Amino acid sequence: MRHCPYAQRINLVLLAKQLDYEVVNINLRDKPEWLTAKSRFAKVPSLEIAEDVCIYESLVIVEYLDEVYPQRPLIPKDPLKKAYDKIIIEAIAPVQSFIFKLMISPESITEDQVVAFHKALKFVDEQLESRGTRFLDGSKPGFVDYMIWPWFERMLTFKEKDDRAAIDGQKYKLLAKYADDMLQDPVVTQYLVPKNIFFQMLDDNKAGKPPNYDILLEPAK
Repeated sequence: MRHCPYAQRINLVLLAKQLDYEVVNINLRDKPEWLTAKSRFAKVPSLEIAEDVCIYESLVIVEYLDEVYPQRPLIPKDPLKKAYDKIIIEAIAPVQSFIFKLMISPESITEDQVVAFHKALKFVDEQLESRGTRFLDGSKPGFVDYMIWPWFERMLTFKEKDDRAAIDGQKYKLLAKYADDMLQDPVVTQYLVPKNIFFQMLDDNKAGKPPNYDILLEPAK
């Protein structure tokens, strides 16, 4: 699904490794009957590597791709660094839920969720400081960067609608710079959703209209 952050993870990895692939978008509100043949849990993303041979769950797919296609390795070989990267990915869970609620039901956000959101931002900011690198993976984005980016992209877009999504550049200086640097990454720019498209998707969703999931695959008029 074109607007799904978990599916975006896979597209970022495929683009980073410069692999040829075909996208099939589906309507998650009206799932096709064949979906469970491609994804046992009827979720996206699912990667079909041969006829009806599919892998699902975004992090599982990414690990598979990194092992099978060694060009531009993304996942650290060092077990400790790999473990720390996975901790960061798990640590942004409050960011994921906060952004989802901002988009769907901002009035339902609690103070505890706001606190958890900022704790997660602070944790990533501290990781950038301790690593002393431009990106979490080093001089260019890697596994952990691409796995957390979809939610930061939504934060940067949605801050125009709700300033609670903004990254405070005074409080999180490294994180704010990191987000700006990620926006310049050639892989990220290839899959960015224009703000007008993002907000149109949100408006359609709130109005109960079926979103046009193929809108960014259609030729410009």
